[in-house]
Amino acid sequence: MYQFTKILLLLSGITANLHCRQAAIDTPAPIKQLYTIYQNGEINVCKYNGELVYSCGLNAYDAGAVIYDKNGKQIGTCNYAFRKVDAVCEKLTDCETVYRVKDNIWKTPAIDKYGLSK
Repeated sequence: MYQFTKILLLLSGITANLHCRQAAIDTPAPIKQLYTIYQNGEINVCKYNGELVYSCGLNAYDAGAVIYDKNGKQIGTCNYAFRKVDAVCEKLTDCETVYRVKDNIWKTPAIDKYGLSK
């Protein structure tokens, strides 16, 4: 029984390691690019008019968010504190957080779907 348990643990570690490597390989290029700017913040993948977009914000009060298209080109600003809010901000759907820094101002759990911080 002990040997069987050791084999299961070994296989679990190998599978987890392969999954992490696969996730790193499958990271979309714009997310890697945006991480360089928002590593102290948050990156969300959303839809806008059926197209993939990224909503990103820094871990700072009144920083707002910036919306990028699927290629990483800025298409909007959502800064409610300074009343600079583009129409795209109100039309995002199906958002999923793929990265969020630990110990953030939102008091929400850290997320790193693609292992960007490793």
